[in-house]
Parts: sequence; structure tokens; C-alpha cells
Amino acid sequence: MFAEDQTGFLDFSYRIKSLAAHYRLTVVSNFPLVQTELQLSNVNYVLFNGISGRVDWLRYLWSCVRLIRRQQPNVAVLLHSMAAPVTLLIGRIPTITYWNEHPTHMAPEPEGVSPIKAMARWLIRWMLFKGACQSSMVMPIGEAHRDDLLAHKCKPSQTRMIYMGVGQSFSGVALSDRAREKDAPLQLIYAGSVHKDRGRDVMLEAMAIANQGNKIAHLTIVGADAEQLTYCHEVVQRLGIADSVTINGRVPGQIIPDYMSVADAGLCLWEALPWYRFNPPTKLFEYLVAGLPVLASNIMTHTQYVIDGYNGIIFEYDSESLAHAIRRLWQLREKLPQMKLSTRDAGEAYLWQKIEPEFLSAVEEVAR
Repeated sequence: MFAEDQTGFLDFSYRIKSLAAHYRLTVVSNFPLVQTELQLSNVNYVLFNGISGRVDWLRYLWSCVRLIRRQQPNVAVLLHSMAAPVTLLIGRIPTITYWNEHPTHMAPEPEGVSPIKAMARWLIRWMLFKGACQSSMVMPIGEAHRDDLLAHKCKPSQTRMIYMGVGQSFSGVALSDRAREKDAPLQLIYAGSVHKDRGRDVMLEAMAIANQGNKIAHLTIVGADAEQLTYCHEVVQRLGIADSVTINGRVPGQIIPDYMSVADAGLCLWEALPWYRFNPPTKLFEYLVAGLPVLASNIMTHTQYVIDGYNGIIFEYDSESLAHAIRRLWQLREKLPQMKLSTRDAGEAYLWQKIEPEFLSAVEEVAR
């Protein structure tokens, strides 16, 4: 299960490549997979077109169920939380569910909705959790997801936490020997979805505040779609920070390490929405593996992995706090080489090459 507008596919690609190397693999998707990181010659691709709403989502799941029941595979890997309900309808065929997103993201629980809509959303959340708990094995990507699944009655013996993983191409890229002038502006990077609830406006406003009087930082954003590019350029012009912000569109995942190799720190911002309290972001682990100290907003899915002053700086989710964090990093700029080393050391555990054997062992265990 993929979203056409998502910026990154690398965590999915690692798993698909591992499975393709050890199994005869069919990959089913809901739109054509044209991303270079998902193109493999030894994979059979099946397309069931289009998901534009919840009815289409249910129709897609039913198409997947029919295919799985017809093929009778040794194991069906459900590569997204939203695919979990498939387990409810395929009988005794072994399943693994990659639990990467909390059900409240698809079916929120806001106050003030009609009873019918509230019941429909409750049913969707129930289907997702029930599907996860009925999987032969469910693989949450972080501690918060794991604990939440256990609280929803998933069996500990069938719940295996496996981090998303980061490819070797990211390892230590920020530890280059490039000469850095003592008072050159900090090079910051944000790689990911450029949405409002992921700190888009907070980042831009913080750059204007932090650079008042003296330019101490430059921000490079990577991952904006056409609409987001237009919006960000308008805000940059309005705030007068065109010389402090560079905005790039979406690029293949394999190119992201090139951007990180010339950066001093990475940005992670998430609004404190219910689902973000469970989903550690891909870019966080990519920053850590790359050796980029992380400026991270104060939410559990960041603070569980970033230690303030050691491998990053924690700030509250507002532009003034982020600007203060940028100034703190500026004051610590002479310690950046040591912070980068500490960050790289903290990121070692998230390398896919270290995680892959555990993933494959779990798949084989279920397939047998």
C-alpha cells in the first residue's frame, strides 16, 4: 500500500529488495511504481488501479485478498498498516504486517463529528488493529508503535519491533573533510514532506527570526511538490529570506545522501497530532546514520532517539523555539565535528544491513 504523493520509498525498497533476493516475489500496488528505487528485474508486478477514498481502499484490499487466496503464497507481506485488514479474509495463509502508521492517521478521532461518521472511523481503526493482531507477525517500526499494539491485545510472541532501516549509502556522509570557515552560516537540511503539520511554516518563519541582524544559517528543503514549491517561494519572498532558503522538488531517494553530505544539521518537525506520537520519521534515522545532528521538535517520536546537546537539540514546536535552537547550534559550531561523530555512533543501530538479517529471519520463520 503506497501513497502517490509520498516523498520517500526507501524503507519499502529495502524490504522489497531483500524479499526479491530470497523468494519468488510478487509485488502488488495501487498505482504504477515508477520510482527507480522500486524497479527490480526479478519481481512480478501486479497493479490494481487507484485509491481515491475509503470505498476504493476497501475495493483494493478485496482485490489483494482474492489474489492471495488464488496464489496461496508461503507468506503474504502487507507492506503498510493500511493493508492490515487483508489478514481478516485470507484464512490460514501466513502474513507479516509492516506497521508503519497509526490508525488514527487514516481515521482520526476529532470531537464534534456526526455519530455515523464517528462509528465509521471507529470501525476502520478496529479493522486495522484487528488485522495487525491477527497477523502471523506484526513488525512495528518503533517502540511507541510496539507498546500501542501490545495495549491493543496483539500477542508479544507475534510482535517483533524492527526499525525502518537506512541504506549504507547514508552512512557517515556528513563526516566529510570539507573545509568549514569558522563563521560560515550553518547549513541546515530538511528532507521530507513539506506539509503544514510537518513544520513547513515553522521552519520558514524560524529562518527569518534566526537570521535577523546576522546570517547564521541557510536551510535547504528537499521534497516539495509543485503546489508546495509555489507556496514556499511565496512565503520566502514575503519574509525576505530568499538568500537563506533553497527549496528543491522531489528527487529519487538515492540522491538524498548527496544533500546531507554538505549539511551541518537536519530538521525534524512534527505537530503534536495523535498519529505522530507513534510514527518515528524516516528522515530522523537517515540524519542519524549520516552523522547529522538533529534539530527536533519536542515529541516522543523524536526525543526517544535524540539527546539534547549530544546528537541534536530539542525545541518546542514553534518558530521562536526553533530559531533559538538554531542560535544554540551556532554557538556550539566549534563542537560540530564531535556532535557529528556522536550522531553517527547513535545511528549505527539503524543501518539496514544490520537490521536485514533479523527481518529475513522473521520472514523465514513465518513462511515455514
